Amino acid sequence: MRQRHGLSNWYRALCLCVIGLTLDHATWAQAPNETYDFNTSKGIVEFGRGHYKQAADHFEQARQAAPNDPESTEYLGQTLLRLKKYHEAEILFHDLTIKQPARPQPWLGLAISQSHLGKYREALASLDQAQKLDPKNPLVFFYQGVVTHELKSFNQSSALFSRAMALSPDLTPTARYYTGMSYYERGLLDQGQKEIEAAIAAGEPESELARIAREVLQQRTAVPKGPRPWDLNLSVSGQYDTNVVLLPIGTQPPGGASSISQKDDFRTTFYARGEYRPIQTAGWTAGITYGFYQSLHQTLTTFDIQDHAPSAFVQHQMGRVTARLQYAFDYVRVGQDPFLLSNAVQPIFTIAETNSLFTQLQFRYQSKDFQDDRFAGNSFRDGKNWLAGVTQYAYFANGTGHVRLGYTFDTDRTGGGNPLVATPGVQTNADWDYKAHRLSVGLGVPDFWTLKSNFAFDYYHMDYDNPNSFSAGGTTKRRDNIMFFTATIGRPLTDWLSIAAEYNYTRDESNLPVFNYARNIFSLTLSSRF
Repeated sequence: MRQRHGLSNWYRALCLCVIGLTLDHATWAQAPNETYDFNTSKGIVEFGRGHYKQAADHFEQARQAAPNDPESTEYLGQTLLRLKKYHEAEILFHDLTIKQPARPQPWLGLAISQSHLGKYREALASLDQAQKLDPKNPLVFFYQGVVTHELKSFNQSSALFSRAMALSPDLTPTARYYTGMSYYERGLLDQGQKEIEAAIAAGEPESELARIAREVLQQRTAVPKGPRPWDLNLSVSGQYDTNVVLLPIGTQPPGGASSISQKDDFRTTFYARGEYRPIQTAGWTAGITYGFYQSLHQTLTTFDIQDHAPSAFVQHQMGRVTARLQYAFDYVRVGQDPFLLSNAVQPIFTIAETNSLFTQLQFRYQSKDFQDDRFAGNSFRDGKNWLAGVTQYAYFANGTGHVRLGYTFDTDRTGGGNPLVATPGVQTNADWDYKAHRLSVGLGVPDFWTLKSNFAFDYYHMDYDNPNSFSAGGTTKRRDNIMFFTATIGRPLTDWLSIAAEYNYTRDESNLPVFNYARNIFSLTLSSRF
């Protein structure tokens, strides 16, 4: 495992030694020969003295003398953990889980090996199996806490450490140390300090844990630091679009035949987003963001989109409820021309019912000012938009997978009145008043090997209020049923760089043929996060 907060790999290994695995000797068969008996006994003696190299040699000789007896294999696996030979230990414990799948100890040993190798998802799966076989084993909860801590699922790790301490008070010093470090990671400095102090008080004053905890406490109190106040995300994509459609932010769906090319094209897109949070306390966060997007088509350059999106927000944490108020400005250019100016105010409330179930409520007021430079009559779409929605997220597989279900209602008011008949070919504000309902579902698949997969489907039904000038005779009210499907699969390349392949399908089934279209987008994206 990587070094974190002064708790070195060496000390992590030491923790494993101290906590250890409890062998269930009652299940072992009698030693089949003297060589096996002698080397097993000698290995146990050397193990107890801390002579792990000699112990490993004896346990290996015992395995050779009795290849089918798992006792020496488990002893050897535990010894290899002390020698920090985690790959070899993983192989041995994996073999044991195949031979003895009903025993929890091999699964626990396998999980410890995997965690030291950075295979945290695999470790969680092994720990889940150990928990099924031994539901009240405090070591299982403890190591689940360690692994979820490494995955930065700090709320979950704290709960697991609490369970481990309740079942085995001997685990208290190390568990409270980790809990304190998780508070520090979240910027909760006072709580972190209290837990680190409790870890020192609960253990031996001269222990290695106490020494490291005192160093951490000294560093943190001398130079109190919260989480990093800034984030930066960058990405570049290569895309193939089977039907290039003009869909800048806030203009869904496109505004007529001139916005739908009916042509395919390749393009490159660039995206950058930075966030700076000058205020970060236990309960409050405030900051500013800036997003930039640019698409560059190979041939259809008049469809190039440039988007500038600065925003500001303030966020307050109240127990299990997070309230966020955000203001966003958006400036969109199409080709070389101004296209849209918008201002939006958006309150968002996130409620954590449990550690794996979240509900988000969002509201938005947006004013939209369309420019006529690119499209004549574009300003007829000027108006106000109101939105309200609810989305629920359910996480599973220790937070590695999720299911999402959401509903949103929004309406555009363009001040167009309510005419009984529109003049064909003569656009007015009345063309663009609508009410819409949107259903969204999503699935995040638990990591498979190192691959992350996500799927999403949206259904968007739009009812326009007035007869539309794009209709024959000017008497038809527009109705759109829009379906979106997205599939993404990606994997990390480094701690800060990842790659993903994505497929997007859109189908707009409108009762006005000019708005009908279908498109497929294939993307390959390289993303970095700092």
